[in-house]
Amino acid sequence: MRFVNKILLLTVALTLFAAPLDASGRVVRPGDQAPDTRGRDASGVLHVIDFSEAELTLLNFWATWCEPCKREMPVLQEAQDTLGPRGLRVIGITHERIENEDLAEFLDQMGITYTVFRAGESIKKYWVGTQGSLPNSYLIGKDGRVIRRYVGASPEQIAQLRGDLVDVLEGRPLGTLIMPGEGDVATSEDRVRQEKEEAERKKKAEEESDGS
Repeated sequence: MRFVNKILLLTVALTLFAAPLDASGRVVRPGDQAPDTRGRDASGVLHVIDFSEAELTLLNFWATWCEPCKREMPVLQEAQDTLGPRGLRVIGITHERIENEDLAEFLDQMGITYTVFRAGESIKKYWVGTQGSLPNSYLIGKDGRVIRRYVGASPEQIAQLRGDLVDVLEGRPLGTLIMPGEGDVATSEDRVRQEKEEAERKKKAEEESDGS
């Protein structure tokens, strides 16, 4: 049984870290040029990312229903505040179909001021695989090349990511990547479950209101 569990965990890990494909169907790996990245924020402003404008860019794919994402976002905000003057740029990207006012309200509640926008068509086309397992982040250098990919947000992973930002900016080599554990990655199943729970809460509230 233990052997079977290990095989299952390895299969899950390999699936999570299967990198997104570019337009040619080739996997985007560390060392590859980052695909075209653009989208509109909660104010309707179009952002077209030029990676040469920052020493280091962190692309963070997230969602409002992703609990690990919410754990990670305050650390990303702190990193932007602290390391921004040294050349770091944090960018949050969501694939969600969310209204502008709802997105703005969520970011305000979370205290997020770094750039966040919804995925545009180029991201949907080139950054394949960034929707199913969240959070999903990429370190990208000034030359536009992918340095490292992260999937999940355990306390250990968040600490490693925060440390990696400093190491890259200071020219130090990165250590061995920490893999996510159970509950450190959110999937579409979590989204469906949360939507079902929310619908049940609304239905219960309506029934209680009608009965009062």
